[in-house]
Amino acid sequence: MQNNANDKPSLSGSITGNAAVSNLSSALRQVNLGNSNTTTDQSNINFDIQSRVNRQQLLSEIQRNSLNAQQAEELLRGRLREQEQVQQQQQLQHEAQQQQQQQQQQQQRQLEQQQQQHQQFLGPAQIDSSRITKFFLNQPEEGYTLFSHRSAPNGFKVAITLSELNFSYNTIFLDFNLGEHRAPDFVAINPNARVPALIDHAMDNLAIWESGAIILHLVNRYYRETGDPLLWSDNIVDQSQITSWLFFQTSGHAPMIGQALHFRYFHSQKVQSAVDRYTDEVRRVYGVVEMALAERREALIMELDTENAAAYSAGTTPLSRSRFFDYPVWLVSEKISVADLSFVPWNNVVDRIGINIKLEFPEVYKWTKHMMRRPAVIKALRGE
Repeated sequence: MQNNANDKPSLSGSITGNAAVSNLSSALRQVNLGNSNTTTDQSNINFDIQSRVNRQQLLSEIQRNSLNAQQAEELLRGRLREQEQVQQQQQLQHEAQQQQQQQQQQQQRQLEQQQQQHQQFLGPAQIDSSRITKFFLNQPEEGYTLFSHRSAPNGFKVAITLSELNFSYNTIFLDFNLGEHRAPDFVAINPNARVPALIDHAMDNLAIWESGAIILHLVNRYYRETGDPLLWSDNIVDQSQITSWLFFQTSGHAPMIGQALHFRYFHSQKVQSAVDRYTDEVRRVYGVVEMALAERREALIMELDTENAAAYSAGTTPLSRSRFFDYPVWLVSEKISVADLSFVPWNNVVDRIGINIKLEFPEVYKWTKHMMRRPAVIKALRGE
């Protein structure tokens, strides 16, 4: 009996002809599975049938459902796609597990680094305070003792003030590696356990800590003793302005440079957003100072360079043409004060965070240059 032309070729157990087997074998050969990242185009699929699909189960299902070669091929491709999806899901789970393990390892490393930093903050487990104890057992009767550190701009800020006022002082540079800043005698006079700290021996060993407070003590002490408001003022308005700039330096200028330095050089990880944030804030602070000095410069030129004042005012002659363009100007009034000098040590290190004050803030540069040439400043910065 002949098959009707419309009948579909059967692959059931009742058909044993070579044609059906040949068609199925051809379909199986055309589908060669391999890398899951290859294209799924039907003309180019590479898989390993034996390793990916149970051939015997597939043949059984084809025969059970009386599928022809084309249907068998479609069934095969469907099964392969299902297995591909399962593999992809397993791969995603594996990658997620690896990522989780990497995050856990990274967190562990960060914790260890934080513990190390915390230990560095606390100092060594065994504090060698013998040198500090010896000092406190036999303190001088006159003068001042400044506790500082060789890499601490705030300590040099106080040293500049002491040197400018011609006060007799001695500097003890603490060794943080030995934990001297955690010595009980030092913590007793400075609960913050940081530098600088100052002892005024003539005032019954009065201890002052925080650089701004120390500087205000020194200028007021000098004024009371001599009647000369050196680096200070006898005018209450000027005093308030000096204090404002001093607080601006201690609360905005120094901390921002300090944070920029920390995140650029000492932080356990590179956090570019933090570096940028603090560097930008330092630039903003310098912009405030630059504007104040520029206004002082303009006022000075208009006052002293009277023959050219009209041309400067009209804008026909730039202020840079004035012979007073490089003349020193100060933040408050017409004389230098601690408001100016407090900026010097930090201005001396700001290039390390990528700020060139000579190019970016020319008035700040000229102002700093005048102060850096002062003998008392040179002496203090040398640690003498």
